[in-house]
This record gives sequence, C-alpha cells and structure tokens, in this order.
Amino acid sequence: MPANLPATLPSSEVYPFSLQKRRYCSELTGRKIDTRMGSITYSRKIRFAFGAIMVGSLAVAAAAPWSSAHFRSGQEKSARKSTDPPVPSRGKLGQDLFLAIDHRDLSAVQSLIKQGADPDSRNGLEFTPLYIAAASFQPAVMQALLQAGAKPDADSSYGTALTFAASSGNVDGANLLLSLGVNVNATKNDGTTVLMLAANAGSPEIVGELLKRKADINAKDDGGSTALSLAARGGYETVGHMLLNAGAVVDGVDSEGQTPLMAAAVTGHSDCVRMLLQKGANPNARDAKGRTALILTAAYGDYPEVVHALLSGGADAKTTDTQGCSAAALAEVRGHSKSLVLLGKPTPASLAAAGRAHSPREAVHLSLKLVQSSMLQFHKMTACVSCHQEGLGRIATGEARDRGFSLDQAVEQPQVKRLDQTLAAMQPLHTQALKDPEAMKHVPLIEINELATTDTWLLAGMAAHNQPPTEGTAAMTMVLARQQAPDGHWSFSVPRVPMQSSNVTFTALAVRSLSAYGPKSHAAEIAAQIHRAKVWLLHTPAKTSEDRASRLLGLKWAGEIGRAHV
Repeated sequence: MPANLPATLPSSEVYPFSLQKRRYCSELTGRKIDTRMGSITYSRKIRFAFGAIMVGSLAVAAAAPWSSAHFRSGQEKSARKSTDPPVPSRGKLGQDLFLAIDHRDLSAVQSLIKQGADPDSRNGLEFTPLYIAAASFQPAVMQALLQAGAKPDADSSYGTALTFAASSGNVDGANLLLSLGVNVNATKNDGTTVLMLAANAGSPEIVGELLKRKADINAKDDGGSTALSLAARGGYETVGHMLLNAGAVVDGVDSEGQTPLMAAAVTGHSDCVRMLLQKGANPNARDAKGRTALILTAAYGDYPEVVHALLSGGADAKTTDTQGCSAAALAEVRGHSKSLVLLGKPTPASLAAAGRAHSPREAVHLSLKLVQSSMLQFHKMTACVSCHQEGLGRIATGEARDRGFSLDQAVEQPQVKRLDQTLAAMQPLHTQALKDPEAMKHVPLIEINELATTDTWLLAGMAAHNQPPTEGTAAMTMVLARQQAPDGHWSFSVPRVPMQSSNVTFTALAVRSLSAYGPKSHAAEIAAQIHRAKVWLLHTPAKTSEDRASRLLGLKWAGEIGRAHV
C-alpha cells in the first residue's frame, strides 16, 4: 500500500454524466475526430480476425488473434493513435476485473485481486481498471486497486486515471490520485489536458487543486481550446473566475479565431459573458470569418440577455463580418425577435448580405450535403465503422431518403460494404458468445458496458436504409438482446454527452434493432424482450427532452405509440 494512500475514502453515490465530447460538430467542420478502439483475447485455440466497430469516441477495429497467452501490462506511453487498430487486451484476469468494476461489485474486485488479477491490466483501448473506477465514482474500488499495486499514473492515448476522474468531475477520486503525486499535466492524444477536462466538467474543486499544483493554465488542445474557453462554453462562471485569477489569457483564440467570450455568448451564458467583460475581454474581437461575439450570438440563438451584456460592455452593433452581415440583419433573418429589439433595425445592405431564411426543405438539403461529406471524409480517414457516421448519420440519411431527398451513392456504397464486412467478421465471435458465457465476456467492449452503445446505433442505421437481414445481423442482434436488464432497458456505464447520455435512447434503439433484425428462429424470445422494453418505456419518467423524444420513437418501433404518455 502506498505510504500516502488514505486508509478510507468517503463514499459517493453520484454517477458521472459529463464525459463529454467538447466539440459536438467536429465531423461537420472537418476537425480531428476523437475515437476509442479496443480488441479481444480469448483462452481457446481459435484464431479469429474481426472487423471494426466504433462507438463515437469508443471503437473496435482491424484484426487481432485470439490467444491463450497473458500479456504483461506495460506502462509506457502508447504510440497508438485513436484511429489505429486496437492492441490485444492484456493482464491476468483483466476482463473479469473490468467486468466486476463495471458491475460495481467491490467484493468481486477484491476476490479477483486475491486470485492474482493484474491491477494494471489493459483492455483493447488501453484503459486500466483504475480509469473506469475513477470515471464511475467508485472510491473503494480505486483504493483496492491502488493497494494491490495499480500504478496511479499509468498513461495511454486517452490520458491517465486522473484524466477520467476530471472528466467526470469525481472530486474524491481526483484528490486521491493527486495525493499520490500524479502528473497534473497529463494529456490525451488530442492535446486535451486534465485541467481542460475539469473545467469542461464545471468542477471548481478539481480545478482549484490542479491550479495549486501548477497545472498549465493556458495549454491548448489540437483545436486551440483552453481550459477557459471550455469553462466559458459550459457556462461555468466560478471556474472561469478561478482560471482568470490564476493567469488565464482572457482573449486567447482557438484555431477558428474564437475567444472565450464568443464561446460563452453563442451558448447563451450571459453571466459568463458579463464576467469575461469585467475581466477585460474585448467585445469587438473578430474570429477568422470577421465575426464578433455579438454577430455570433445573433446567428446562433435568441439570447437577449447576452446581447444586452455585450452592448453594455462596449460591443459595436454596427460591425459587419467579412460577408457584410450585421448582428441585427442575422437576428431578423433568423427570427430572433427579442434580440432584434435590442439591436435595432438592420441596414438594407446588411440584410441583403444576410440573405433570406431557408425553407425547412432547403435547410435539410444543405445539411444533408454536410453530413454526407463528413461521412465520406471519415470513411477515407479510418478503417472502422462509427456510431456517429454509420449509426446516427445513416439514421438521418435514411429518413431523408424516405422523404424524397437524393443521397450520394459514393457515400452509401462504401458504408454498406464496410458494415457488411464488419458484421460478417464478427459473426463467429457473436455465435460462440451466444453458446458460451466465457466467450461472451470477450465480446469487444462488453467489459466496460459499451456493447449496446455500439450495436444499437449500427443496426438502427442499417434498418433506416432497409438493409436486408443476414447471418451477421442475426448474431449481433441476439448478443445485443442478451444485454437487456431484467426490468427491460439497455444501459451504458460511462456517459459521453451527447451521443451517450440516455438509457431511454439506447432502449429505443435496441427495440428498433430487435424489430428489424431479430432472427425468426428466436421470434418468441425477441417478442418478449420488446414487450419488456415497451413496459419500461411506458413507466420510466422522462427527465430530458432527449428522453421524451426517444421514448416516442421506442414506443413507435414497439407498436405502442397510441398509448404513450408524454
């Protein structure tokens, strides 16, 4: 046991909801896509090459043999990129240890450690068990792993355990790791630092501890974001104050020339806007397209409080961007009437530059081109399938096609080919997993409860395009079906907003998947599972607008929309 490890830790029943993608539109803007990859090993004399399955920021890709050998869990920094094929999972009883942590079973974790489980095991994504315990608010598990010799600073492409604690806002977990002297400037492979993630999670406690330990306050990620810009985007005024008081650059710009003030303004956080202006932010700074915070605000939403704060802070309402558009012109064209009252009447020239508002069909057409362009770029850049692209993206394009919009076959055809190859490659493992519980434990990413978050998106995307069922879809669907909880829902463990933030969404997508691809040979089992999901959807309170929308979809797919209570 490390000498400075506290004997006990305060318990926490809080579960993380903030492992966030910082840039929700990275794929549409052509920015670097952050993915995660994993692979399998299995203790039978079988060799199996499996294709790629990517989960947003989590993915499985390429080919890897099954082997009975255990691998030593090295601690060196991985040179593997997030879009590279996975590495073999390694470490004695590693899969079992990950599964016990995912199930929040402390006694099982302790038992496995006594049996010699490697506390520094690595899964295919190169996560260690400590990463997942830190992300999921399990202080007793963290303590057990550290007492067993887990390296608190074990690094990977995704950072360290402290990275995961900061992402989730796990104060107790972060403090435990910090007490062991871990690196406060650990970075992910996209340049994201621990401080950025703590700011993004809106955790003043973790931010304060990092600042005490001289974390790099003005570090930038690959997109030029800083801890301050992330705090501003999230509306975390207290964290912003702390960063500025510690020396953060108030007008630092990202790769698009945007400042923290702009980040706060476009997301409607008027308190942050006022705070940044009081700290000296330039209200008339321009981004790479000549847009000021006021112009961006008028374009993105009807935020009269933000407009008032900017005008009071010296923003010039007459300024235009490089196209000649003023804030008032954009507010009028986009129907932001409350903001327009404050901005005044636009000039004819700026109105002409802003153009007319698009009809809904025109807007869909323009968006569809961007979505498909992103899909094609992703296909060229990677060797894996993605819940963003082949999942959510294909659901959107399938809906568009059904409503008369034309799709680019240069995008559709390679996606279908890659999906077919992936499911065919995974079929032997899925088939074996349905027969053998030991094999099921080695389905990629099941050890961190990421199976439903992969397969539901992919299968629902295929269903949206009316792809015919195959032996591959049948096997994947049955493995997915076996992940249903007794009460009828499907879940995930580590949230990644916005793609992975609602059990209602994944239950609805699972219903869609089972309805479309459940094999006829298991019709009774599938029908019973859909019925349990339908009952769960009907009786589970919706907490967010996403929950409400997904519940309606799920009930529609389950054939129960007429009795939905929303």
